Amino acid sequence: MLLNVKKGLLALTLLTAVVSCKKNAIDYQNGGVDQSKVYQKPLTYDQIELVSNLEKITLILEDLYKEKKNLKLVNAAIYAKAYTDESVLLKDLINPMHSILPGNKKFVALCSKWNVRLQDFSDAFWKAARIKNDTQLFDFLDFVQNKHLSIQNLSNGQLGVNGQDNSYDVSIYFPYSSEFDISPSGDSYGPISSVVTSGAEADEALGFQPYYSAGVLVDYRPVIINDDYVFTNPTHIVGINGIEPYETQDANLNPPTVTTPPNVKRVYVGDAICRVQYDRLFSFTGNGGGSEIKYCRVSGYLKLVGHQITEFEDKTSVKFERGTIRKKEWLRVYSVWDADWVVENKEQVFAIYEDDNNAEITFTGSLSTTLKHESGATVDGSIDYQIKRSSQDEIIKQLKISRVSYFAGAHRNQGWGFGIDKSFLPASAAQGWPFYDAISGGGANVGWTWPYDGY
Repeated sequence: MLLNVKKGLLALTLLTAVVSCKKNAIDYQNGGVDQSKVYQKPLTYDQIELVSNLEKITLILEDLYKEKKNLKLVNAAIYAKAYTDESVLLKDLINPMHSILPGNKKFVALCSKWNVRLQDFSDAFWKAARIKNDTQLFDFLDFVQNKHLSIQNLSNGQLGVNGQDNSYDVSIYFPYSSEFDISPSGDSYGPISSVVTSGAEADEALGFQPYYSAGVLVDYRPVIINDDYVFTNPTHIVGINGIEPYETQDANLNPPTVTTPPNVKRVYVGDAICRVQYDRLFSFTGNGGGSEIKYCRVSGYLKLVGHQITEFEDKTSVKFERGTIRKKEWLRVYSVWDADWVVENKEQVFAIYEDDNNAEITFTGSLSTTLKHESGATVDGSIDYQIKRSSQDEIIKQLKISRVSYFAGAHRNQGWGFGIDKSFLPASAAQGWPFYDAISGGGANVGWTWPYDGY
């Protein structure tokens, strides 16, 4: 029987909590989980109800994965990278008419190669859901499959169909998916896949590993799932990771062709590294999976005298998957940090933070630069900045630097050596551009290179 006693108790705990208590957190059975790696449990009724529905979806997937074709279909959607962070939204799997997957060429190619169909998976999912005869589950599924609806900010304890400011969607997350071979048949990694629900903001949880007898899936057995486990065992995590449609990071293109006046000094965020996991492996609030590091610029150039800076100028978002972070790999970014750092802009700030949807950090300070009077006249002066951002972590970097200092030291060793990649702006850095703050083997949690070129 696939639903063994321990699993039944876990599901019953979730359901009982929803029915019997609106104020108390779920009474989790620890099951050997290291509680120091559990950072936030659902506390409000709406959060508990959400986690209960995530658990029900997990149980449906366990049932569907008894047939290899269903697991192949989900993996095809994840490997197609229609969304960031090795994930796919549940709504794109169960609502083919409004899914973005049929428009993804890689997904279509994998489905053809592996002989699976999105419509077949959707039909199987809804058939399994109907068997549950669960009105609450059906209401929830009807809600999440409609892309024009959203879930309100769960960190504030809200769950409903009217929230439009913060969108969350149920996702299936396959961490370290690149570690597992994509064979021509799609068989090398399936149907062996552990499954787990994001029942808390955590880095460790109780999940279930498939057990086979004579090549037949006969049971799921409880197992402790953490980062080390998912690195070596294919695992699907049902939760809310806060993923978004994938935008390919420019890793191989040459510098852009520019048609600008002479003497432009264009500065870039070159390579980037993140050496620690800022987000949780399991999440029900949209703050799980890999880490989204924001590299930003604070400038007061030509701002009005007497005013305050409240917004960043150029912003570069770098999405680090957990595998990239675990292996301490550098990513090629080469995004413009300042399209033209002019002489009159005497000081700027290089700022870094990890983007979340809860808590708040504030960048504060002052800059000396060229300001503007309301009359249009310019004057050298000082301007304050106070920029607020959502993050559950501390500010990673807030480096104020003068234009003179930057260009004087842009080619010099910053204490961490030089990058070996000379393919970007090679004439400006024969030995590669210097690393800032970190190398793969040491230094700060986040590092970068800071190249420039003149036009």
